[in-house]
Amino acid sequence: MSTLQRKDLADLCQQIAAGRTAPVYLLVGERYLCREAADQLSAALLPEPQQRANQLTVIDGEREEPPRTMAALKTYSLFGGRQVIQVVDSRIFLSKTVAKTLWQQATQARESGDHGDADATRLLLAMLQLAGLSLAEWQQQQAAGLSAADWQHLFGFAKPDDSQWAETLLAALEPATAPAPPAGGGDGAETYLTALESGLPPHNHLILLAATADRRKKLYKYLEQHGVVVDLSVAAGSSTPARKEQKNVLGELARRTLAEFDKKLAADALDPLLERIGFQPVAVVMECEKLALYIGERPRVERRDVDAMVGRTREEAIYELSEAYSAGELERGLILLKRLRGGGMHPLAMVAGLRNHIRKLLLAQAVLGGADGDFQPEMPFPVFQKNFLPRLKEQRQAAGGRGWPTTFPNHPYALYQLFRQAAGHHPADLRARLADLLQAEYRLKGSGLPEQAILGALFFTAATPTNFKEYNARVI
Repeated sequence: MSTLQRKDLADLCQQIAAGRTAPVYLLVGERYLCREAADQLSAALLPEPQQRANQLTVIDGEREEPPRTMAALKTYSLFGGRQVIQVVDSRIFLSKTVAKTLWQQATQARESGDHGDADATRLLLAMLQLAGLSLAEWQQQQAAGLSAADWQHLFGFAKPDDSQWAETLLAALEPATAPAPPAGGGDGAETYLTALESGLPPHNHLILLAATADRRKKLYKYLEQHGVVVDLSVAAGSSTPARKEQKNVLGELARRTLAEFDKKLAADALDPLLERIGFQPVAVVMECEKLALYIGERPRVERRDVDAMVGRTREEAIYELSEAYSAGELERGLILLKRLRGGGMHPLAMVAGLRNHIRKLLLAQAVLGGADGDFQPEMPFPVFQKNFLPRLKEQRQAAGGRGWPTTFPNHPYALYQLFRQAAGHHPADLRARLADLLQAEYRLKGSGLPEQAILGALFFTAATPTNFKEYNARVI
C-alpha cells in the first residue's frame, strides 16, 4: 500500500468502519497532527466510548520495551472484539540518518509555545538514544568538552553554531528522570518485525506515532507493504513553500475548530491569528475555542476579536522582557516580571529566555566583529537591508563554510534591531549578565529565597544609573 497523506484520513476511517482494517498503522510527522489522527483511527476501530476505555492501551514510546509491546499485541483481549495499542512518540524507526531532522524539530519547538523547552528536550533525548548514550554519559562527555568532531561522530551531522542552548537544556536534567537507551544498543525493530511476520490475532491492531522515520529500515518497508503508513509531516523552516504549507495546515485546523461551534473566521483574521501564535497546532485549536466562546451569538470571528483575545505568545513575552533587561530598564522590567508571573510563567523559563537573548547578543557581536565594514547603530534600515546584510551573509558563507546562525531572526528588520542592541553593549557587560543569570538560576533551584526577589535583583543589577535614579525617585 502506498503512503497516505493527511487528506486521506477520512477515507481511511471509512474503510475501517466498513471492516477493511490493517494490523498496523504508522503515523509519521508533526506531533499534534499524529495524535489527532491516532484519536480518529482509534475511534474508527473502537466506535463505542466504553470499548476505548477497556480495549485501548496507550504506551509512552520514550520508555517502551518492544518485547512487552509485542507480547501484549499477540494476546487476545479479555473483553472480546478488537484490541488497540497506541505507541506515542515511538523511537522504533529512528537512526542516525534522521538525527538532523530531530535537531531541526527541536530547534523549531524551542522557538515556539509555552511547552517549547519540554518538546525540544524530548527530541534531544531521542538524539541521545540514537547515539547510544544515557543522559549521564552525555553530561560526562559535555563536561569534558565536546568538540565538533565528537558531535559529528555521535549524531552524524556537523555541530551547529547555536548548539549551546541544547547543551544547557540537557545539562539541567536529572539523569534519573531521563529514559535510558535500549539495552545492548538495539532499537527493537527486529523484535517488532519478527512478531508481525509471525502474525497477530485478527482483531488486534497497533498504532505507532513517530516524529520522523528512517525509510530504509526493514520494518518501515514491511509496514508500507502490509500495513498503513500516513505521512503527517509539515515542512519546517521559514522558506516561502514551508510557510505556505504551515499556513494551510493551521488554517484548516482553525476553520474546523470554529465549525464545531458553528462559527466562521473572517478572511482578514487568519493572518494576524497565525502571526501571533506561530506554528503551534495545539495553541491554534485552543485559541479558536476561546474565540468561539468570546463572540457569543455572532456567527463570525472578526479581526478585532483576534486583537482583543489572542494574547502574545511566550516568545513575544520573553522578547519584551529580554529587551527591558538588556536595555537596563528597571521599572519596565519589574512590571513585566509581575505580569508574567501572574500569567503563570515559571521563573526558570524567564531566566532561560533572558540567557538565550544575552547569548544571541554575544553571537551578534561576534558576527559583526568579523564583518567587512563597520555596523553603526544609526545606520538607516534601508541601507542595512540592501547593502550591509547581503554582504555580511555572503562573507559568512565564504568564510570556511560557516553558515548563517539559525538563532537569528528571519525578518531583516528584527535582525537590524538585534544588531543595534548588540552594538550598544560591551562584551564584558554581556558576559557579566550571563554570570548573574547563572547565579539567579542556582538561587531559584536551592536558596529558598522569594522568586520575585531573585528575578527583581537581576533587573536592579542591570539597571542603568539614569533608570535607577528615575525609579528610585518615583518610589520614594
